[in-house]
Amino acid sequence: LVPMSTCDVSTLSVKELKALIAEAGLSTAGCVEKADLRARAAEAQAKLVADKAATGESASAPAWSQSERTLSGFSCLISAPADVAAGSAPADLAVILLHGLGAGNRDLADLTKTLSSFGLASRKILFVFPQAPAHPMFGSAWWSIDPMKFMALSSADSDAVAKAIREEPPDLSACRAKMATLVQEVRTLGGGTAGMLPTSRVLLGGFSQGAITSLDVALQCADDEHVAGVLFLSGAPIVVEQWAARLKLHRGLRVLMTHGQADMTLPVVASGWVRDLLGQHGASVSYKLHTGGHDLGDAAILSAIAAFIRDSIPVA
Repeated sequence: LVPMSTCDVSTLSVKELKALIAEAGLSTAGCVEKADLRARAAEAQAKLVADKAATGESASAPAWSQSERTLSGFSCLISAPADVAAGSAPADLAVILLHGLGAGNRDLADLTKTLSSFGLASRKILFVFPQAPAHPMFGSAWWSIDPMKFMALSSADSDAVAKAIREEPPDLSACRAKMATLVQEVRTLGGGTAGMLPTSRVLLGGFSQGAITSLDVALQCADDEHVAGVLFLSGAPIVVEQWAARLKLHRGLRVLMTHGQADMTLPVVASGWVRDLLGQHGASVSYKLHTGGHDLGDAAILSAIAAFIRDSIPVA
C-alpha cells in the first residue's frame, strides 16, 4: 500500500483526507468543500516530507551521486545512486527529463531531491537532465518555436488551431536524431557492466517544450521498442497527424499528463487536445490538473509524478 503521505490526494476519501491533515498537525478549519480538504491535504503531505527529511529518516537510503557529462552532444546533469553512476551496477530505470523553453537543466534537476522524499531515494534510478541547445531569441530551445502562436491557441479560430498543431518545426527532425542518440547513450550508461538497458526501462519526460519533445521522441522509437512511459508536464500538441500514425504502433503507451488551470503560457485546453488524441489511439493516460499556472504544481502533483516513476520500475 502507498502511504497517505505520498499518495494522490484526489483518490482519498473525506475521512482519509482529514486523517492525513491531522497526521501533519494541521487543522481543517476553513475547509468547506472537499476541494478545500484536498488542498490542505497537499500542504500536509509537503509538511510530512519536510519533517521526514529534517529528522533524517531516509539515512538508510543509498548514497547518491551528482555529476556532469556530455551525452549526444548535450551537456547533462546526472543524478543516480553512486554505484549506478560509477557503472558498477545497472539502473532499475533511466529517467530523461527535458526542461522548458528558455530554461536550464538545473530547473528540473532539483526535482530529484523532492521526488526522493516520495519513496524513490532507495530505488536505483538514473536521472538524466540534458541542456537544450542555445537559441538566439529564447536562450535555449529543443527546436524552433513560435510561443505566441501557442499562447493564442485558446482564442484562435479553428483554421489557425488546425494549422498550428499540424505544422512541423523546421529543425524538429534534427532534434529527433540527436534525441535518439541520447536515448541510446543513456541506455548504455544505465546498463553498466550488465549491458545496455532495454528501451522499456527508459522513461521520458519534460516540462512545456520539454514535454512536447519527450512525447515526440517516445513516438519515434522503433515499432518494436516502447518506453516505460512519458511525463507530459504542461505541454501542447504539434504534428498531430504524425503522432496519430505513430501511436498506432505504440498502443498502450503510459502517459502522465499534468497542467495548471491558470496557465497563461500554454493554455490548459492544449494539453486536453493531446489527452484526447492519446486516448483515441490506445494510450494509457492519466490526466491531472492543478490550480497553478505554468509551473510543476503542488505536492499532490509531485506525488503523482513520483508514483508514475515508481510504477514504471519493472517488478523484480
